[in-house]
Amino acid sequence: MNQDESFIYDRTLRELFQGVPKTLVRLVVGHDIKEILDISFPKVKERRVDLLARLDDNTLFHLEIQSTDDKEMPARMLNYATLIYQTYKEFPRQLVLYVGDNDINMTNSIIDKNIRYNYEVKSIKEFDCSLLIESDDIADNIIAVLCDIKDIDKLFKKLRDKLTGLKNKEREDYLRKLFYLLRLRPDLSQKLKEKNKEELPMPFIIEKDRDPLYREGIEKGLEKGLEKGLEKGKKEGYRLARIESAIVMIKDFNIEPNEVAKKFDLPLDVILKYKK
Repeated sequence: MNQDESFIYDRTLRELFQGVPKTLVRLVVGHDIKEILDISFPKVKERRVDLLARLDDNTLFHLEIQSTDDKEMPARMLNYATLIYQTYKEFPRQLVLYVGDNDINMTNSIIDKNIRYNYEVKSIKEFDCSLLIESDDIADNIIAVLCDIKDIDKLFKKLRDKLTGLKNKEREDYLRKLFYLLRLRPDLSQKLKEKNKEELPMPFIIEKDRDPLYREGIEKGLEKGLEKGLEKGKKEGYRLARIESAIVMIKDFNIEPNEVAKKFDLPLDVILKYKK
């Protein structure tokens, strides 16, 4: 996994955490959140943690989500602990929640002649995530795809029902997050695809070729875009119809312009000119 991919996963999870999936916190630490605290620490440069909260037992809890093995993690966690102490005058309980697909291979301590420091590291697969599936919070439901899922049908039904009930823009945002996280679980992604190709609402298409649902979505987008474009452009000639189809695919299905240009054998600059 390269640095750009890791950034996408971490950013997606951080965005989900902005909605505060309280069920996940209860699952990993056994306490409810009492209060969400400020996660920005302005110093020489701003540092932000993934989640900082005061739990119902009145202790501070700091959570970091990690999709890759970061050798610098102990130093980062110690830095965070120090910043939190400077702000709140107490050290937090710290947990790195690993969401990668491989086994954990992360150091969780710094042992030196002048300091002994450690924190918890756990894999999300260690937890019974049925609480996340049952949660009414769509963020919890999406994070559940990272778990060791026993009942795929139940998860699929929950996601379908929750996503179907959202407005288009909100549904598109959560679907994008869902498909990003499914890249971390290719086996589950393939099972969802095989389970039911039509039930999961897909108002947009992910741009990466390796997403299991991507190629199928491309073909559907081509068919619908071509049909709509031909209907609007049949009086203006076949070439204009192809251009119209290409623009429909870009605007309505969020397919990359380069991909569309190749499919329709059209110059990219012509498509972009008509799109404007």
